[in-house]
Amino acid sequence: MIKINEEPVTFDHYNDGSCRAKLSLPSYGCGEVEITWLYENDCELLYLLYVVNHLHTNFYYDLALNMPYVFNGRQDRTKKKEEIFTLKYSCELINQMNFKRVKIYDPHSSVTPALLDRVVVESPQYEIQQLIQQYPNALLFFPDEGSMKRLHSLFTVPYAFGVKVRDWESQKIESLRVAGERHMIAGHDIIMCDDILSRGSTLYEAARELKERGANNLYVWVSHCEKTVLGPHIKGVSLLDIPNLITKVYTTNSIFNGDHPKIEIIKRF
Repeated sequence: MIKINEEPVTFDHYNDGSCRAKLSLPSYGCGEVEITWLYENDCELLYLLYVVNHLHTNFYYDLALNMPYVFNGRQDRTKKKEEIFTLKYSCELINQMNFKRVKIYDPHSSVTPALLDRVVVESPQYEIQQLIQQYPNALLFFPDEGSMKRLHSLFTVPYAFGVKVRDWESQKIESLRVAGERHMIAGHDIIMCDDILSRGSTLYEAARELKERGANNLYVWVSHCEKTVLGPHIKGVSLLDIPNLITKVYTTNSIFNGDHPKIEIIKRF
């Protein structure tokens, strides 16, 4: 979805599939024009280009982009020549649109803000702090070293984290062990924090390990929740439908537009 000053832009299509769009131009009195992009698919990058060029053509030069989820963020490196560096190339296209500011939310790695011009990175610190206050006796847990390194310094509470070994080719997690304040897991609720939740392979391995160590309720914060979490994956069912595993998932509407009783959106863009 693409919005201009909070108003959604509607994109229709001709019979051949090509885009047909109409756009009511913002009032000159509004000053800076903010475009919000809540990612649904790659085609929207082309739609964004249409919108930006249309606004520039009609003398709107102070354009800011609010793009909480940066698609291709997980393709932030390549190891083989045949692997396309999609994050780099998509960021280059966005840079060519010459936004006054590009605001993103909890990127997957430091590579993303390094590739974007005039970028402003918004942290999930406030949302996670809300959960810490809501569950004051819970232990923070980061499913991998990446999320731990990004987030642990934002808080002064004890934490534990997972150390996983993943096969690069298959992306399958081969093992996961727990480090940090392991002695605080048994008998305590847990707040697991990560940036992206897809089908939940990492979360499943971490949750299973925590439950085996005697954890009580498992609450999950993810900045970006893919709708694929609702589909079957682990043991033929959704991660959220496995009994006695995940109590609640808290997230944003950056990419999630589904519905599940265990998912609550606590921040909207």
